[in-house]
Amino acid sequence: MTADPTYDHIVIGAGPIGAATARHLAERGDSVLVIGPEEPAGFADHQGTWAGHYDQGRMCHVLEIPVVTGMLTTRSIRRFPELTRRTGVEFTTGVECLSVNPADAAGDAAGEWFDRDVLAANARDLGVDVHLLDEEDLRRRYPAVRFEPGHVGVVQPGGMIVNPRALVRAELAAASAAGAVLVRDEVVALEGGAGGGDDSGDDDDNNDDNNHNDDDKVVVTAGGVRLRGRSIVLALGAAVNASGLLPRPLQLFTLGATVVLVEVDDPGGIDLPATMYLKHRDGAQQFGGVVMSPVRYPDGRWYLKVAGSSLRETPLGSAEEIASWVRTGGASADVDDALAVLTDLLPGVRLGRAHTRPCLVCATSTNHPYIDRVDDRTVLAVEGERGVMAADEIGRLTADLAATGRWTDPLPRDVFRARWAA
Repeated sequence: MTADPTYDHIVIGAGPIGAATARHLAERGDSVLVIGPEEPAGFADHQGTWAGHYDQGRMCHVLEIPVVTGMLTTRSIRRFPELTRRTGVEFTTGVECLSVNPADAAGDAAGEWFDRDVLAANARDLGVDVHLLDEEDLRRRYPAVRFEPGHVGVVQPGGMIVNPRALVRAELAAASAAGAVLVRDEVVALEGGAGGGDDSGDDDDNNDDNNHNDDDKVVVTAGGVRLRGRSIVLALGAAVNASGLLPRPLQLFTLGATVVLVEVDDPGGIDLPATMYLKHRDGAQQFGGVVMSPVRYPDGRWYLKVAGSSLRETPLGSAEEIASWVRTGGASADVDDALAVLTDLLPGVRLGRAHTRPCLVCATSTNHPYIDRVDDRTVLAVEGERGVMAADEIGRLTADLAATGRWTDPLPRDVFRARWAA
């Protein structure tokens, strides 16, 4: 009787970062299993895990604070054409990416993330072409769009929209082509392998796929399957603290976000860049979030996507809190906010029906990704709101740490160290 195999690496989480990590590990020649559930068919009766990448469009650009986010994104973007060529999966659409904020937003807490001078300086440090736009420039460049008076912007002409679902398909296809095994299940427990063993791979017994080592980790799935791995990668995104797979919680702020989708009949007639928009009127914030260019969704319809109104209002902790939030379908009050923003922005566009979708986002306490060791056999990777556009590079860095046990990148190791809750 042949024993079950022991994989070099088991990646828990098959979203953008988990899929990218699995790909980069498999392309090193290591044996890899990546595990994660299929996207649920709906959310009204949802139980279990949920992911923010269940979506069709995310902005992809370098207009970011801090600059590290832009650097990770730039590295990822460089590999996108090759990933598409190898897999045949198209997941990007070229579009201008724009950040707009009040000209007098200095000192505003939200305004710090929209500081166009810092955004432009960061982009230029990365060698990316961007342009500062004053109020008149905005009017000239986007004549059909009505931004709030007194607002200014910075635009990256060479931005794009990434389809998160398609990106994951591409990463998993490349991982599978390199030999990775994909299992559609949810992990409920992680056993064994407390650490302290030699995971250098020099032990001859350790190279036997059917040899079970006391330091191996055992992954237990909701379906009752037990899988063995010499190394584990936790890539569970915003749900990682609620997974029960960490020895203690991370300093991670998990939030229920609402996406509002507003149907439009003629997407080609809407000249709207993908926009990060901090809107003030009479000195008060009216909106702070994202307004996307038209994106086609799986139902075949085109939608304008608006997100951000109630982001800070729904902190989430446990798995049940997350599932309960998902079942609500999102904050219905955000629909009125989204329609108000779009009516002001696009006065000549007929807006169709609007509906909400739940989304899950998180933020680390450092505003950088966590890419770090949990123990000698376990690595974690979590980003947050920008996980899609930077996922391939985060996955590469995570794979390198998991495979070698060392940090070898020129970016400082401490930037990515995890912060643990007290």
